[in-house]
Amino acid sequence: MLPAYASSFVGRDDDVRDLAGLVGRTRVVTLVGPGGSGKTRLAVEVARVVGGAVGGVVGFVEAGAPADLALVALRAVGVREDPDASPEDRLVASLTDRHGLLVIDGCEHVRSAAAVLVGRLVRGCPDLRVLTTSRVRLGLVGETVRAVGRLPDDGRALFVERAREVRGDLRPDDSTVADICRLAEGLPLAVELAAGHARGLSLAAIRDGMTDRLRFPVSADSGLPARHRSLQACIAWGLDAAGERAAQALAALSVLPGRFTLETARAATGEPAAVLETLVDHSLVMFDPADARYRLLDTVREHAAELLPDDGSVTDRLRAWVAELAGELADGLGRADPDALDRLDREAVAVVAVLRDAAASGHGLDEAAGIVVDLAFGWSLRGRCHEGRDLARGVAEALPEVPPRLGWALAFLTAYAGDLATGVELAAGVADRAEGATRGRALTLVGMAQLFVDPAGAIAVLAEAVELGGRAGDDWGEVEARQLLAYCHLQQCADAEAVGWADSARPALGRLGHAQLRAWDAAIRAEVAVRAGRLVDGEAVGRDGLRLALGVAEPVSAAACLLPLVRALCARGRPDDGSALVGEVRPFFEEHPGIGTALVVELADAVAGAWSEPPRPVPPALRDAAAGLPALGAEVALLHATLAFDGAAATEAGELAASIGHRELGAAAGLVRAAVAGAGAHAALAEAAAAGCELLVPDALDVVARGALRAGRVTVAATLHAAADHRREELGLAVSPLGRAVRSDRDAAVAALPVATLAECTERGRRLDRDGAVAYASRTRGRRDRPSSGWESLTPTEREVVGLVGKGLTNAAVGAALLVSAGTVRTHLRSVFGKLGVSSRVELAALAARRRE
Repeated sequence: MLPAYASSFVGRDDDVRDLAGLVGRTRVVTLVGPGGSGKTRLAVEVARVVGGAVGGVVGFVEAGAPADLALVALRAVGVREDPDASPEDRLVASLTDRHGLLVIDGCEHVRSAAAVLVGRLVRGCPDLRVLTTSRVRLGLVGETVRAVGRLPDDGRALFVERAREVRGDLRPDDSTVADICRLAEGLPLAVELAAGHARGLSLAAIRDGMTDRLRFPVSADSGLPARHRSLQACIAWGLDAAGERAAQALAALSVLPGRFTLETARAATGEPAAVLETLVDHSLVMFDPADARYRLLDTVREHAAELLPDDGSVTDRLRAWVAELAGELADGLGRADPDALDRLDREAVAVVAVLRDAAASGHGLDEAAGIVVDLAFGWSLRGRCHEGRDLARGVAEALPEVPPRLGWALAFLTAYAGDLATGVELAAGVADRAEGATRGRALTLVGMAQLFVDPAGAIAVLAEAVELGGRAGDDWGEVEARQLLAYCHLQQCADAEAVGWADSARPALGRLGHAQLRAWDAAIRAEVAVRAGRLVDGEAVGRDGLRLALGVAEPVSAAACLLPLVRALCARGRPDDGSALVGEVRPFFEEHPGIGTALVVELADAVAGAWSEPPRPVPPALRDAAAGLPALGAEVALLHATLAFDGAAATEAGELAASIGHRELGAAAGLVRAAVAGAGAHAALAEAAAAGCELLVPDALDVVARGALRAGRVTVAATLHAAADHRREELGLAVSPLGRAVRSDRDAAVAALPVATLAECTERGRRLDRDGAVAYASRTRGRRDRPSSGWESLTPTEREVVGLVGKGLTNAAVGAALLVSAGTVRTHLRSVFGKLGVSSRVELAALAARRRE
């Protein structure tokens, strides 16, 4: 009773098992799917498996025949006609007491008749089960519908087996087979038709032929129904069943190159939702209930596109709707409103369709330009600047003259897509011919680019952008420019000024409620907090900023928050957490690329690796990637210099830092150079302290101690190491990679000190605060070339003694202030009296007072 096939069944074993169980529990099951999805073959295999369990297969009905369905079914079950009864009555009567499964195949063209007949059979034959196949559900109460989709692995196993049936010596190339099956969209019919060509074509030729998949994969087998001899015939059969109105709607939907919403479908077709439902019912349009969007198989889209009228009416109608939508979303996108971003995400395919059409056809370019300007922030916030840039460029190139606002949008998207040089060149051109907010935004782009190589020089450009944005009421432009000014000062360790600019942006930021710009605000404050040694604050603020940035899926601000956050975690002794965080967010950055974000992610990972035990070396590729970006390049070179104890790399880092005035990186580079060369540590310590780089001060104290140790001044080294440890405890700071390197040779010499002496050194070091430790290191610097007399001949300690004596302190009080004994103070005074030619404390105080004047 069931059709027999010469070929084996391949690829749907799990489906057969699941459906067999369903048929065993349910009286009516309908397999629905697009033409060529293999519904018939699957139904036959299910019937073979489940037949015995339900009483056998009572018949297989080919409903696609243009005859009376009940009569066809009567013949299929082997029952003679009765002139005194209708075919329906005779069929029901013959099956009333039968146990078993009836299979009805291809019901889409006789849907109503099939629904009536199956309904009668269910009511009149209580032990009968019915399995139907159709491109559209029957619509019966109690009907269980299961969709039949693409084959597992896109049907590669099926292709290989069918191809070997016609060419036994076939040696499949996995990549080529995968390409063929991808073009076949995993549809069994398309896969089998393509495989049939293996008898006379190579796999590469089949792959090339499948680029015209509507016409290339055909079968000359006269035993096949006509609708199964090509994909085009298969789709046309289903479209004929759907009706002319549905066919016109499907043609309109062919302009949409991806997943679309009901609103987009109605805009493109001009039809109500019921017409789209008809297309879904006939498996010509796929519906995904998970996100309530629709899509066309590419084969269906290609067929439908051939039916599209060439008068441009569909794209004109759709473009007008997208322009209206973009205007509605523009304000929300300017505020990074999540609802506006989500709406843009859902309607993205309509936007792409109309902008590509405008660029290609030259129609509706003014509307298209307005759409680009309105949606520019949306592409940026979602990390899709490459897509936005390409669409904007297509529209701009089709226009005889680019309007300034479109020019800004193109420059903005180009820069944030990673092509900073071109973006800035475009922005400079816009700034020359634009006014007001558009000129301000263009200058902001120019200033952003200059920030990377000349932060001091960028200040004037950004200051003008602030003024223009404020005058025009452009909150976004004003906040962006003020935050970039904060970064200009941050680069130079002018943290108070940086925070001042960030604070000045907050009123406009409050009006915007902009998650991405709030993330930038957090990134600035996290950098300041970490540099000042407020690690807990830096971590908390960095996490908050990262959360905000990821919430709107904006990669550049997310990367700006990630780096100080990882630095804070590492400095707190948690490099593994830093590495784990980078691994957690890396897929986001891969999916949402942005300007410099890939480099920042790798740098954050390298920072965590440097702090790990054992440390991971800096990848050479990272050093190459950072070339041309002084701040990032300096940090990468500094990491390498620290881990490799490489003075040349430290010099490179220092030169890069100096080129942009970055005091923190410059001080850190000087510290590494001093550690390698054994000289210059005091200057590096002084610079770190003056720049407010609190994380560097303990390392600098250790480097100075290392020099003292090598000069044989063990007690000085022990005191400085104790001061460094105490400062780390105050900050909650772990020992850095540099600290680990320079402390490695201290233990034996310090341990050799008498217990009492070591205890005294440790106590002295722990009593020093940050400024006291820096001053102590300076006082213990040792002999340098100085004049033998006069003020310039005094050592730093002697100058401090003079200052304290001038304030009227006794020798004991001076000693307490300097952590030395009163006897040591007397020794210093004798030396001072001799060098300055004075004989009393009164003379000394008077001389010091005159010098201060």
